[in-house]
Amino acid sequence: MSSLAIGQHQKLTQQLTMTPQMLQAMKILQLSRLELEQYVQTQMAENPVLEEREYGPEEPLSKIEKTTEDVILDQLNSMAEPTQSKDEVDWEIMARQKEALLSHDSTALRSAKTAKSLNKENTHPLEQVISATRTLTDHLYEQVMVMPITPRQKIIAQEIIGNINERGYLETSLTELITYIHLPPPEDAVTINIAEVEEVLTLIQKCEPTGVGSRDLEECLNLQMTEWNKENPHLIKMVTSQSKELQRKNYHQIAKNLKISLTEVDEAVALLTELEPIPARAFLKQPSPYITVDVSVIKVGAHWQIVPHDDNLTQITISSHYQDMMQSLSANKQPTAAYLQKKLRDAQWLLKAILKRQSTIIKVSQAIVAKQLEFFEKGPQYLCPMTLKDVAEIIDVHESTVSRVTAGKYIQTPRGIFELRYFFSSGLAHNRGAAAIASESVRKLISDVIANENPKHPLSDQKIVDILTIRGITIARRTVAKYREQLAIPPSAQRRRFA
Repeated sequence: MSSLAIGQHQKLTQQLTMTPQMLQAMKILQLSRLELEQYVQTQMAENPVLEEREYGPEEPLSKIEKTTEDVILDQLNSMAEPTQSKDEVDWEIMARQKEALLSHDSTALRSAKTAKSLNKENTHPLEQVISATRTLTDHLYEQVMVMPITPRQKIIAQEIIGNINERGYLETSLTELITYIHLPPPEDAVTINIAEVEEVLTLIQKCEPTGVGSRDLEECLNLQMTEWNKENPHLIKMVTSQSKELQRKNYHQIAKNLKISLTEVDEAVALLTELEPIPARAFLKQPSPYITVDVSVIKVGAHWQIVPHDDNLTQITISSHYQDMMQSLSANKQPTAAYLQKKLRDAQWLLKAILKRQSTIIKVSQAIVAKQLEFFEKGPQYLCPMTLKDVAEIIDVHESTVSRVTAGKYIQTPRGIFELRYFFSSGLAHNRGAAAIASESVRKLISDVIANENPKHPLSDQKIVDILTIRGITIARRTVAKYREQLAIPPSAQRRRFA
């Protein structure tokens, strides 16, 4: 039986320690532009040392010497990691930063000042008010209130509209609705009957969107066919009794079950695609996410240039007032001095992390443009394969850094706005010796091929493989099926039309 002893032992190990500054830099690198602006505002509220730069008089054009990129590099150099003890502020860095901020990039300062003045002069205050979301209830109320109906009918209409769900259907029965309606005197002396509510409901069903106020799918489709004068004797039967076969697009079985021809089935299906089973769909749409562009790429002569969108972020600086105050207190061991010292150190790290983020985004964007020149020159079908490793090797950083930089960052191009991650995709071999083609480009080709097919004789996955092989692209049938499913395109049997 071995004895347990307590003793001291030496052991040599390697480990990575994540400092709070490193964690903050990683977080800032991963944030989107909008999230970063919100984060900076929070930091400014917590750290009195941080403030927005105030612009002085405009400088003449003859004094413009530095570009935005030069300024970023200068500030990065001037804000190198302090070498003094962790409890002290590097005043040399402070002085260099203060001097750089006073003299740098008069072009950016002038454009920012001009933009602010234009906003003040040309923007009407009402244009800065965020409009409320327009609801289906509001839309129906507005239409009913201008109808030539009695006050009694308007009260009934309001109750009906209040019971129409978000899809546009009236799920409450008319009998139940009557119990909810409360008329003011002397209208309450007359009992409300079903026929009266039915009449008001008919008026509501004539409002836009067509089909609103329906009590079931059959009534909704009938209202739309009547309104648009597109009657079809088979469509309702198909919807009510052949829903499973419709979902499978098994038109032969539908024709057999309803004892009609394939042409009649196809005509009914074609009309069904024009109708809207959810009449209030337009009001169900969620607002598009707000996207802020981080960089733009423009062509100047024969070269593509990266233009950073960092005006709001480069306006943050360290207050000279607190810098001067700290220097006057540095000889004293007062709590105020310790507090300001910590806040100044935190502000330095924040600005350094922001500038490093901007510099990295510019480098990654430049590497993407250099790698995807054909995309910018010719279009999406010329997107070439590119991985995070490719860009990481070009700018000499780790793949995880490229991954963080490209997540939620957007680039504005002459061909639209894209997330930086859009340009990364695996590739497929080209059987003619040409460079590999990106999977995104292959998906675009598959979509184009199917869009141009004969609807009476849709292309099978194998036929699409043959077409792509002729074009020099080696691809497996299962890969075509996978890409087709990613594009939400049904198989050939479900794409077939008979008329």
